[in-house]
Amino acid sequence: MRTRVVSIITGPLRFLRRLFGLLLRLLRTAFKKLAGLRGTSFKGLAGLLGKPFTKLRGLRGKPRIAVVAVLGVVVILAVLALRPGPDADKEVRERLDRYAQASREKDYQTLCDDLLASELIDQIRNAGLPCEVALRTGLETRRNPTLKVLGVEVNGEQALARVYGGAVGEVSGTSTFRLVREDGDWRIATPPGSETQAPGAGP
Repeated sequence: MRTRVVSIITGPLRFLRRLFGLLLRLLRTAFKKLAGLRGTSFKGLAGLLGKPFTKLRGLRGKPRIAVVAVLGVVVILAVLALRPGPDADKEVRERLDRYAQASREKDYQTLCDDLLASELIDQIRNAGLPCEVALRTGLETRRNPTLKVLGVEVNGEQALARVYGGAVGEVSGTSTFRLVREDGDWRIATPPGSETQAPGAGP
C-alpha cells in the first residue's frame, strides 16, 4: 500500500519533470539557432522557427496534451502581463488631478519632484534654468488654472489623456497630455500650461 501511495505521488512529478525538460530543450534549440542567425532570409527564419513545432506535432497522447496546455498558460500569462491593469485608468486620472491641484497652488517643487517626467525635466534643465525657476517664470501669471480629464487611453508604460482646461483670462480648450510610467508612478511628459492647444473646443 505504501509503495502504491508513493508511486501515485511521484509519478506525476516525474512526468512534469520530463515535460519541462522537453520544453526547455525545444526553447534552447530555438534560441541557439536564432542567436546564430546573420543574414538569414525570412524563409529560412520561418523554417528554423517551425522545427520546434514539428517536434511538438510528433508527440502523442498525454505528453502532447500537457505541452499544449503549458504553452497555453504561458501565452495567457504573457497577455495578462502586457495588458494594462484595471486601475491604470484611475491612476492616470488621479495623477492629472494632483497635477491640476499643484498647478493651482503654484507648487512648483511638487510638479518638478513628483509629477513631471524625467524627459521633460531634462528639457527644462537644458534650457539653462532649474525646473522650479522655469515653471515659476512661465506660469506665475496664470490664475486659477483648471483641468478636466475627458478620456484616458493606456498602452503599456505610456498613456494619453484628452483634457479640457484653461485659466482665468484664457480661452478654454482641449489638448492631449502624454504620461509615462517611471518607477511605478505615472508622470506627465507634456509641458505645463498646454491645456489650451485647441481654443474654443468644448468638452
